[in-house]
Amino acid sequence: MGPVGVASIGPAAYTARPMRPRALFPSLWLAACAVLALAWPAHALERIENRLPAKLPADSLAPVLRRLEAGGPRSTSAAAAFTLGQFHHARGEYRLAAEAYGRAAARLQGYERAEARYRAGLAWLGAEDGGRARAAFEEVSTLSQPLRPLAQLGLSQALALTGEGAREMDVLKRLLEGPAGEAEPAALERYAVLCDRAHRVADAVAARDRLQRRWPRSLEAARMGTTAKLVNP
Repeated sequence: MGPVGVASIGPAAYTARPMRPRALFPSLWLAACAVLALAWPAHALERIENRLPAKLPADSLAPVLRRLEAGGPRSTSAAAAFTLGQFHHARGEYRLAAEAYGRAAARLQGYERAEARYRAGLAWLGAEDGGRARAAFEEVSTLSQPLRPLAQLGLSQALALTGEGAREMDVLKRLLEGPAGEAEPAALERYAVLCDRAHRVADAVAARDRLQRRWPRSLEAARMGTTAKLVNP
């Protein structure tokens, strides 16, 4: 049976999904606010904002985080590097973000390491470095079962960046054959596009039907509806 014919479980608890490159916040202030507003990992990684000076100016956040990373104990250093990754990602500084998440991952274990590597993969996607993104997502797929669907979606995007269309389609097919969770709508949208290109009309129609049926309020379903109206006004 094809992947779009297999039902998957409902939406998972929110975790950051792979982002399109060059999604920038409009200002340094918004970027700094976004760092502290981003969902913090739901586990034991130290909350570094408790160690930041009160009323810290936005443009002073990165130097303070770097000092905490360099001079703190292992737990503080890991949390500072992780938050620095969030800061750079929010500002669109994807390579710096990926490097910071990588340093955090090196100091972490278990789920915390997997999440840091996953976010590094997102940042490498933003930097349009498909090779490093692929390595990060492949590692996460082996480290964490909860993050595996999102890591597989990220892997498919990394393969698209490196021009490996056949492998990208295969990764999406296997992802959609199991419980894809929150990765499902983006995976269905992309899988339908690839099926169109491969002239697999039935599979493309089935993917879009599944997207509309299971995720009617998703951004992907809205885009699909807009495209349909433009094609068939």
